[in-house]
Amino acid sequence: MRLFKKITLKIHQVTGISLSLMFFVWFVSGIVLIFAGFPHASREERFLFLEPFSLSDFEAIQPLPDSIKGAVGLDKLNNRPVYRIAMGKRAQQVYDATTLQRIPDFSEEICKNEAERFLGASALKSVEINKLDQWMPWSYYQALLPVYKFYMNDKQHTVFYVSSKTGTIVQQTNRKTRWMARVGAIPHWIYFRSLRLKVQLWNKTVIWLSSIGLFVCLSGMIAGIIRMKKRRKRKWAGDITPYKKFWFKWHHISGFFFGFFVFTFLLSGLFSVVDFPEKGNSGQKTFSPRKIWEKSKKKQVNAGHSFAGLWQTLENKSNVRKLEWKNSLGKPAWWVYYSDYQTPEVYVCTADTIYKQETVSLEQIENRAKSLFENTSFCVDEQRKYDNYYQESGMFKRPLPVYKISWNNGAQNQIYIDPKTGKVVASYTKNKKIHRWLYQGLHKFNFQFLVEHDWLRKLLLVILSLGGIVVSFSGVALSWKWIKRKTKSKKKEKYISR
Repeated sequence: MRLFKKITLKIHQVTGISLSLMFFVWFVSGIVLIFAGFPHASREERFLFLEPFSLSDFEAIQPLPDSIKGAVGLDKLNNRPVYRIAMGKRAQQVYDATTLQRIPDFSEEICKNEAERFLGASALKSVEINKLDQWMPWSYYQALLPVYKFYMNDKQHTVFYVSSKTGTIVQQTNRKTRWMARVGAIPHWIYFRSLRLKVQLWNKTVIWLSSIGLFVCLSGMIAGIIRMKKRRKRKWAGDITPYKKFWFKWHHISGFFFGFFVFTFLLSGLFSVVDFPEKGNSGQKTFSPRKIWEKSKKKQVNAGHSFAGLWQTLENKSNVRKLEWKNSLGKPAWWVYYSDYQTPEVYVCTADTIYKQETVSLEQIENRAKSLFENTSFCVDEQRKYDNYYQESGMFKRPLPVYKISWNNGAQNQIYIDPKTGKVVASYTKNKKIHRWLYQGLHKFNFQFLVEHDWLRKLLLVILSLGGIVVSFSGVALSWKWIKRKTKSKKKEKYISR
């Protein structure tokens, strides 16, 4: 038992000296991150910035040939309709929708006009960058290079990043968001460009730091209990700690009250980059109801109809900003966006007509589910409020009501379907639910009651983070004192040996 105590205390000392400063940075930056995240260009503002279509635009648009593959979007850029063919997470091929000529690059002048029109201010200077910088630290943005970086003439010191490949704004920062990120998101997420671009190395770094941090916390909690027992043996009254020295005392007290929460924050931070794999039985493919539900036969864009005919079919012809060629309940359809970038109207294209799809009924969902999942047992329900799993998600709002299809199988599959589009807006399995509690639940207190009372959620996070700051800063002070003692001791030994 003595050996176990000695080893535990040594582990806590060594790992604590190594990571106490990192802990302190994580908790301070975490408080900042509660109120300000990493800079981004607003999806909603960029969408509302799109030029609306007119009848003459639709009359000039040509249908895409079948040879062009990929998800198809249609909007306007530089006062002309363009097709955007998705080629990956961010990569696009852009075609002039009136001539079907591919546009490989957009000039600096066009990109500058877009930036100035978006902000309503002139550009002071521009720089062409051929590698990602600190404010675009994601490897999947490589496909957008080269990017024009425009420094705008406004009070906020705004900087726009406009891709020469797509002609669109892909990032926006200003002086305030940059500084908030420097003390918040960047140190907390370890978003240093040279490291973040090496995705596997970044993942391993987060995993190793979090794992070692768990050893610090676990050994610290055990060491705290050992020290508490020592206090009881000595029968010291009136204090919960045997320590009399300031930093030892407050490290022990704060660790006693907040050590568990530090542990859960680190554990949940680990699960931000670690997931549970979904595995089928006996080498079989994993049952994926989402893929089955959304699978459909590829149809030629517009299914042989003219765009002028589509325009005539639209019930609302004002402020049509964007179209996407998708499917709804297995049928090819145009998703038409007006003033809400997340809520389209759906127009289904059959062999001989185009018609607006009305809200999908529960009976339609049940009938389609029976035809697609005939060999499985499931139930279909209408859900009218958010719960601990189906919630609004960051920049993406989730509709209500929704239809929920649940399976009583080993994976406990669930999918949620939007009645307006027939699209799956969320899906869960047992593993995803567990992961959701271990990451979103423990790290962000993302429980439905606290989400509905966001001020309380943030207050709890701040209070516990302040406790973590006391634990970690007292650890930093003790580490510094230990290093100073060891340095003096070595200097003294060298002096004596002379």
